[in-house]
Amino acid sequence: MGSHTLRATVVAPPRDLRISDPGLLGALDVEWKPPPREQTFNECTVKYKFEYRNTGDRDWKVIFTRKLKFRVGFDLSRTAEVRVQTLLKGGCTDDVEVQSDWIYATFQIPPQGKLESEVQNFHCIYHDWEYLKCTWEPGLLTPHGVHYGLYYWYEGLGQAVQCDHYIQEHGVNVGCVLQNLSQAEYQDLNVCVNGSAAATLLRPLYTTLRLHNLAKPSAPEQLVVSVSAAEELLVAWSPPGGRMPPHCLEYEVQVAEDAGGAAAAWAFVSTQMETALTISRANQSHVSCVRVRGRTNIFCADQGFWSEWTQDCFSGMELKENGVSFITFLKPVWVQVLMLPWGSAGVQHWRWGAGFIHLQPAPAQLFLQLSSPVHLAGKPQNIPASAAAPFPAARGQLARSRDCWAREGTGHLQCLHRASSWLSCTTDELL
Repeated sequence: MGSHTLRATVVAPPRDLRISDPGLLGALDVEWKPPPREQTFNECTVKYKFEYRNTGDRDWKVIFTRKLKFRVGFDLSRTAEVRVQTLLKGGCTDDVEVQSDWIYATFQIPPQGKLESEVQNFHCIYHDWEYLKCTWEPGLLTPHGVHYGLYYWYEGLGQAVQCDHYIQEHGVNVGCVLQNLSQAEYQDLNVCVNGSAAATLLRPLYTTLRLHNLAKPSAPEQLVVSVSAAEELLVAWSPPGGRMPPHCLEYEVQVAEDAGGAAAAWAFVSTQMETALTISRANQSHVSCVRVRGRTNIFCADQGFWSEWTQDCFSGMELKENGVSFITFLKPVWVQVLMLPWGSAGVQHWRWGAGFIHLQPAPAQLFLQLSSPVHLAGKPQNIPASAAAPFPAARGQLARSRDCWAREGTGHLQCLHRASSWLSCTTDELL
């Protein structure tokens, strides 16, 4: 009985497969009708296998559905191909899936202009998940006086929209900046760049973008490099600001060794999602620079662009300014601090031997992070927990051009800078 049912069950393909263009820059409507009404299967479920691609693509994109209409995206510079078949399964087929023959349809817009008139090197970056910047170059056969326009559409817009913020070179549009695209994230963003020139037809460029695959974050912030009691190098940082989801980031860490006067040779250390890293003593004895960058991880995108590097160097007595450095020193050392005019908002530090000092810029202020007891000009000054008033001895021994005192019992020595001069101090017990 079962074999007789299978031989007798033949399913017809769908009918009247059609493709239409609603003018949405590559989003085409595909629809079909079910098999003939006289063929009914009360004990079976009827579904459809819908496949589509552009000519030249190796693989088909596949959708299993009971619907009769879909809107899917194509590259309109190439022919769109679709095919559909009926799938039947249930009691009428002994729960074996029966497939119909395929039906096919194609769609192609009439070609316009020569291929060499299409814009070149079209490139887009989604910066910080806040704005999309796309750039291009005129085609090889582009005449003088050409005018380019960029149009875009995504699900939720009633019609295609033109860019309202163009980037120009020599009076020609060569780029566009689009903002407020959060609704377009994780869906197709169809883009067309076309051009017009007197008496010349130019070929438009069509493409489909996925914003999350074009994301480029800002560089990580607040890079902190310190040395532990075991003389391990501790590296920590914070995710960049903006709309970039922190859980969507991964980071690459590299270090460079002191190469004397030669350029630093960077070595890969780690790619990770965590925002901290410990480098063992054996692997960092000659490290002079650390840098970190980030990009979208595989849990949020298929690909993405690396951010710029956040870099911190601390080689010899060379002054580095990078805005994010904090390095503690763990052994008693002599430290000399040259009071420079505050012209930079970045954090600065010097290194002498095994010791580091952190300079925290503020308007006309410098903080030396030292713990009690502190020697000023060779004489110890114990900083009480409640100290908040100036130390007369410290004031007289350092310079008449500045005031120094402990602040709020934190073990910090605060110096108000009034003129450039030298400050010297030693420490017995350090952080």
